[in-house]
Amino acid sequence: MAQAADLRRPFHLQLLPMQSQPHQILNVEIVQHGDGDQALYQQNLMSSGADVQLPEICDAKDITIAVLEGNGNLIIQEETVTLEPGMFVFIPANTFHTLQTRSRLVFLLNRCMPDRDTHDSPWVINL
Repeated sequence: MAQAADLRRPFHLQLLPMQSQPHQILNVEIVQHGDGDQALYQQNLMSSGADVQLPEICDAKDITIAVLEGNGNLIIQEETVTLEPGMFVFIPANTFHTLQTRSRLVFLLNRCMPDRDTHDSPWVINL
């Protein structure tokens, strides 16, 4: 008889102090899973200093962002989303977006191959 894994295991995330300077972006890759040279799934912990403006991005992968600390603005196709801790944002592949920080911003960034049968639009959850 097969045993099911308990998905309710406790999890604790402790952010270590990072000394990010204004206009600096730190990017730590946590997980990457691929097929040959192609990355199918990637997870990064990102931290940016205050007053950072990223150039406009249009990624070929679906993106999710989970804000852990700080605040800023995420502009998705000319619509502004105010970021704060507890927000979870989905950005479908091939969607133009940019990020502006107001304070040090720490977030978990996930990138994965899009489901070609699904045509999602961006969405936000505030936990």
